Formats: sequence, structure tokens, C-alpha cells
Amino acid sequence: MFVGDKTPRPVPHKRHVVSLDELINLRYWPPARGHSRERMAIREGHHLSHIRGRGMEFDDVREYQPGDDIRHLDWRLMARTGEAHTKLYREERERPVFVLVDLRSPMYFATQGHFKSVLACYAATMVMWTTLANGDRIGGQLLGTEQSTIFKPSNNRQQVMRMVSALAEASSLRPTSHSLASLSSALAQAESYLPSGTLVYLFSDFHDVDEAAQQHLMRLAQRCELKLVLISDPLEQRLPEGKPYRFLGEGQEITVNPNAKQQARYVNQFEERVQRLDYVHHLRGVEFAHWQTHQHPLFSSPTAKEGR
Repeated sequence: MFVGDKTPRPVPHKRHVVSLDELINLRYWPPARGHSRERMAIREGHHLSHIRGRGMEFDDVREYQPGDDIRHLDWRLMARTGEAHTKLYREERERPVFVLVDLRSPMYFATQGHFKSVLACYAATMVMWTTLANGDRIGGQLLGTEQSTIFKPSNNRQQVMRMVSALAEASSLRPTSHSLASLSSALAQAESYLPSGTLVYLFSDFHDVDEAAQQHLMRLAQRCELKLVLISDPLEQRLPEGKPYRFLGEGQEITVNPNAKQQARYVNQFEERVQRLDYVHHLRGVEFAHWQTHQHPLFSSPTAKEGR
């Protein structure tokens, strides 16, 4: 995603928060500007749907059936074969794009590189600007915020600005509630409002992905084109060894000094998380990427400009 452009990638000045100005300025980065042909297709759209009808893109021919429009007869084929055939077309239409951005408490964390929440906000904004430049409709939802507003897909620049502003605000206001919705319930809600054919991006650490969430992802993949991005910190994959470590957060302090059995259980928990997503990837053809906070494709230099 966004890989291949040789222009240096803009990097957030701080590792734990991204500002509104930084997110707005992403629209000037070449990958977010789209292509000239795509920008010209704002009204007509440029994605080919699988719905056959009176579009401009030729698809196939079939034998003439009573009721077919004679204007779509393939006269050349009929001259060669002596049988009537009808031309079929695929309609060109705008394609809705939707970003689900996980901004629940565990996303505001990193021992190395940028916070998971920063990467999620940054990547989601890139999708928004790119989609707008390409003439498609973009919508989204921020999971874990107080209102968790659903933005219906639109190619209105003002709505995109509202979504970008919501991302910047959420980046600076870490949620403290312990009663935030589960990933499973958020996906169940998404199933109810996402139309078929939508291109869906989900940026999350998937810390609570379970069998129910996996089933929701499977059903979404049947109707939508799903792209999953797992964002994790190295500490989530393996606990430090050799000496005890203290972790502070939300008024709590935890000392970790795992033995071999605890380490194995911890490693297995993360591997199970990846396996659940990998299962959806292989069974439904869902695109699946795994980013780490210190090694990811968004920034050319993960350590650059990581001031606090």
C-alpha cells in the first residue's frame, strides 16, 4: 500500500500524536493526488462493476434472446455465423470506499517507532485523500471514540475534512473508558450498513479478534472487497527476557518477569491472533498486511522525526 513512489514520505513530527495540519498536507503527496484520468472520472466513475448492463465497457456476447435491444446486436458476428448475438457491457460506476479505524485504548501504544493509533490515522487519511482524488466516494467510522460517528460514503470534500479532523482529534485524545465496544460488535454493525461492492479498509491491532469477529469478517468478505492491516508493537509478539520490566498506564503498574511457560503462552496468543486473520485471507482472498510500529511501509525512515 502506497509503496513504489520514490518521493520521500512525510513523517509525523511526534511519535505519539499526529496533527490536523500534517493530515491535511498528506493530500499534496503524489500518491494521494490520483491520476489525471481518474480525476476526470468524478461523475462517471472508473471502476468496472460486475453488473452487466448498458455501460461503455464491452464485456462479452451471447446468443440473442427475445426482448434484447436490437441496438446491441453484434452485426459482424451475425454476418460471419448467420446467428444473432447480443453485445453485453459492464457498467462503469463510482465505487464506495470505507475505512474502519480502530482507535480504542490499546492502539495508543508503542515501545518502538510510532504509536499504533498514529499509523492507523495516517494510513486512513491517505486512503481518504487518494479516494477523493480518484473521484470515488469515501466514508468511514472511528472505533473507540465517544460518538463513533458513521460517515456515509461521499465525494464531498467538506465531509472528508470532517473525517480528517475527527482523526486528528482522536489522535490527541486517548480514550479512557473500559466499556468500549468489542471488535466483534463493531463488525456486526458494519455488516448492517455497508453496501455490497464496497472497498473496505480496516486498520487495527485486532487485540480482541475472536471467533465471532472472524465470522463477521468472513461475511463481510462475501459482499465487499476487504483489506485488513494488523498494526502491532514488537512487545506484543514477545515479552522481554533476562530482567523484570515495569509498565505504567492508566494509573496501574505491572511488573513483568516471565518464565518459559508464561512466555510460550504469550507468544501463542499473538500467533493465534495472526492465524485468525490469515485464515480469512486464505479462505476468502482477503488482502492482509502486518505492520509493526518500528517497521512499516508508511514512512521512508521509521526513526526520523520521532520527537516527543
